[in-house]
Amino acid sequence: MLIARQKKQENIAEYVVYMFQIEDLMRACNLDFETVKQKIISQYSQTKELVDEISYWYENIIELMKNQKIEKKGHLQEIENVIDDLNDLHLQLLRSPLHPDYKIAYQEAAPVIGQSIALTQKQGASEIEVCFEMMYMILLLKLQKKEISKDTEFAVGKISRLLAVLSEKYKKYDADDIDF
Repeated sequence: MLIARQKKQENIAEYVVYMFQIEDLMRACNLDFETVKQKIISQYSQTKELVDEISYWYENIIELMKNQKIEKKGHLQEIENVIDDLNDLHLQLLRSPLHPDYKIAYQEAAPVIGQSIALTQKQGASEIEVCFEMMYMILLLKLQKKEISKDTEFAVGKISRLLAVLSEKYKKYDADDIDF
């Protein structure tokens, strides 16, 4: 919860990937709050009030995942909405003559995004959604200490750069400090 809150304020792309990880962590705990308390919450050395807030956050995520029927796969509606908002901003930035830095980052990432769309085979997914799926897949490989080829590292760098620029633009957009 503490990390999610910080990432949401500072870097929306990191927040999305982090929340993908939290969803999978809840699935690994079989969406059982007692398991989450034992394996995750017990590791926090915070005040009782803060631990209670953290507990409520995890419990709420579990309930939302159950209610939204994403026990096995999928993402919380809130995260899907953030991705949709980011995709809308992505499209606005591409149409605008005022953001050449974004267009350059996109042009560099476009071939990789095209390949990623073919790899994920996710019907109807936006380019930005595919970028997040790719970033999360790479994170999982790194956590498993699996080897990542130089070509894949290069591709991830392009997608990462695009999402970093998009996150910067989103922060300005969210503060109503951007022109199109």
